[in-house]
Amino acid sequence: MQPVNAKSLFHALCQTLEKLDREEINVTQAAAFSKVVSQCTQLLNYELKRAALMTNEDFRKEHRNLESKNFDSLPQ
Repeated sequence: MQPVNAKSLFHALCQTLEKLDREEINVTQAAAFSKVVSQCTQLLNYELKRAALMTNEDFRKEHRNLESKNFDSLPQ
């Protein structure tokens, strides 16, 4: 995998539109790719908001780090 940011996601979308214009891919494939990019963008936004919150010392002290916890419904 390679590092991703908003600029690289936009570049990938533009490349997909160019492929669609040249009829190298169909509309369904372009729509599927667009949906994946949308999900990536939502994840990037989540990480940016989380990083901003973690700079607040009071929040960081009381924050429950969910990523390090096991899910209650799953065996450990």
